Amino acid sequence: MKVAIITTIRHNVGDDFARDGIIYLLKQYFKNQELHFQNIHKHAPITVRYGFENFRSRIVSTMLDVIPYSISKDRILEADLVVQSGAPVYWCNGWRWGAHCAHNEWYHGLIKKRFCRNPRAKLLNLGAGSCQRYHSDGLDFCSRCQRYIKEFFETAAVTTVRDKLAKEILNSIGLDAPVIPCPSIFMSDQHGATSGEEEYVVLNYMDGGGHYIFGRNIDRDKWKKEFVKFYYELKKHDNVRFVCHDRKEIQEAKKLDQQADVFYSNDYLDYIDFYSRAKFGIVSRVHGAFVMASFGKPAVVIGNDSRAKMVSEIGLENFFVNKVNSELLMQQYEYLKNGANNFIERFKVLKQKAYNDYMKALSVLPR
Repeated sequence: MKVAIITTIRHNVGDDFARDGIIYLLKQYFKNQELHFQNIHKHAPITVRYGFENFRSRIVSTMLDVIPYSISKDRILEADLVVQSGAPVYWCNGWRWGAHCAHNEWYHGLIKKRFCRNPRAKLLNLGAGSCQRYHSDGLDFCSRCQRYIKEFFETAAVTTVRDKLAKEILNSIGLDAPVIPCPSIFMSDQHGATSGEEEYVVLNYMDGGGHYIFGRNIDRDKWKKEFVKFYYELKKHDNVRFVCHDRKEIQEAKKLDQQADVFYSNDYLDYIDFYSRAKFGIVSRVHGAFVMASFGKPAVVIGNDSRAKMVSEIGLENFFVNKVNSELLMQQYEYLKNGANNFIERFKVLKQKAYNDYMKALSVLPR
């Protein structure tokens, strides 16, 4: 069976974690079939074609995609399964073109132009998430985005969502899907990785607590001041390492402390070993928390948009960045240090339920 995965490649390790979790789940469901996986870099949809894997420009990608299909093999046109792999797919945050999920760069070229021409294939939308303001109620979507969400939902054979807001967005237009934790909790299973010796507390610092401001008054200076106060106090008591998912975060960490112990890698697989040796973490990178959880390690997430809330599905705490101070961070450190309300046992139950729920969601597909 040929499986085409809409993801990113060498771009965002969080996408790599979610994709590997999905691969594990599909292998479990289709145990008696041989699966062949092909990845498509969604920010440059031309990578769906063989021979164009290294393109990264969206503009060039659009220009090249006028080439007739007969010129090159195509991963979606030959696929038996097409998978949207664990990412935000529901957002509507302003007047700008890119602020609407209806205008994303991959749906038209990969789904409407290709998948809909392949009568053999099934479309799976697994781990679909929201990316709205932290306090969004899911009712702030324009009619264009609502039409896109409905069309995407009706085109997919299976839809699962990774956060409650994503479900509320669907419910607001008369649709529904099960909330199941992000597939990234199965990343360690895909690689047969186990927890290592607990060596350090993981910290991750993002300016403003996340990627997007969405026009709100995020108090960046206060967040930085409170985090620095907490960080230098924590260093007196514990071994601390910063984890960075991109180079900008390295620069931010070094601004806080030029001598900071920083981990970064171009290879997402290196993060498996790093996170396996954590004691626990206080992070803004949500998928760092999910991978630590896959090893039974708890974390707390500080964020500024709705993605931060997805950790509640695996029993973890999250906080809006503007409400955070050094005292709260130290309280959360003590909470995590003391086992986070027996997190490891709670997570075992949640993970087994998530596995069962994914198998149930996939059960509409013949094996």
